[in-house]
Amino acid sequence: MKHSIFAMELCLRLEPGSVVLTTLRDLVAQHPETTRPGAKWKMLHHACDILIENAESFDRGCWDFFDTDQRSLMDYDMWTKGLTTEEGAREGPSGAADPYRQEPRYMTFTIALLMMYGTNTERSLSTLCEIPDASLWKRDTFLHILKGLRVVNFAFVKSDVFYVIPGDETWGLTQADLQHEKFEYLRRIEP
Repeated sequence: MKHSIFAMELCLRLEPGSVVLTTLRDLVAQHPETTRPGAKWKMLHHACDILIENAESFDRGCWDFFDTDQRSLMDYDMWTKGLTTEEGAREGPSGAADPYRQEPRYMTFTIALLMMYGTNTERSLSTLCEIPDASLWKRDTFLHILKGLRVVNFAFVKSDVFYVIPGDETWGLTQADLQHEKFEYLRRIEP
């Protein structure tokens, strides 16, 4: 069986008083590890709605779609390692965002889908991800893709991963963290 992969990671500013981190964290944490395709679709739909509602907080991000088997399997393995490796560049908490200081905090939300090649879901995502080079890292492109993820039928997704960093606001990523080579794949999202 051949595979394709879709993956997206969004880095959002943690605005004081915002509940986006806790809402997404709870959505992922409370979702059973094994579940029916319809329940997975509802979780994806809910996560996309939350992200779309918070588009003004998008700071950096990346997304990929590959439909070659070896690349798909390799990349999916890389994305799943985000669950088992330390993603931060620091050993201690950064502290919560302070509205009176100019030191914003950030979070990331990651989605990775390993799909069966040639299915309607996989081909729909392939078409969705046909984006001109000049538009790859624009906010509207990320919104377009998030809205388009509604076509995913989890009956054709072999494996999926969703995760949030940090698990606690006091570990929010800092500008210095985002300059670390570990996060260099995240591109600045243009308005």
